[in-house]
Amino acid sequence: MTAPTTDAQSGLRGRLQARLHGRSELGVAALLAVIAIVIAVDTANIRHTAINAGVMGPQVVPTIIAIGLGLCAIALAISVLRGGHAEAEDGEDIDLSQKAHWPTVFGLGGLILVFALTMDFLGFVIGSALLFYGSALLLGSRRFVWALVIGILLAVGTFYGFVLGLGINLPAGLLTGIL
Repeated sequence: MTAPTTDAQSGLRGRLQARLHGRSELGVAALLAVIAIVIAVDTANIRHTAINAGVMGPQVVPTIIAIGLGLCAIALAISVLRGGHAEAEDGEDIDLSQKAHWPTVFGLGGLILVFALTMDFLGFVIGSALLFYGSALLLGSRRFVWALVIGILLAVGTFYGFVLGLGINLPAGLLTGIL
């Protein structure tokens, strides 16, 4: 048997529901805040050792991510409480009646598998450039040279970002001694 609700309880509940109606984005803001807090707590518990001591240390990137998520949560909550809300999407620019193009899906999966298996031999730069190039071609790019140039630039930039910026060594493979 349930306890009878008083008029005050139902009135308070009704006002709260009316105030929060259409503000489901607050749930997203709360989720972002929880994730930010979890990342911040886990980051604070990272121990510094000689193994993980890099140029910046192991806490810098997770701290930046936690701060960014926290700021996004605060900004979203303020926007929703001020009356802003996202427009409902009508749908993507895709035809849902079409089936998946399985050769493309399996081709991309195969490229990722080959990349993982040949990383030590080819190295990060060559493997990543070929992965980008192959993915671009599988997804329909017809600018062959441009896709290869972009793949090489992204791979070299990422390689040096990890090696010089974060102090994390990636395999150089065939380019050992050159990079």
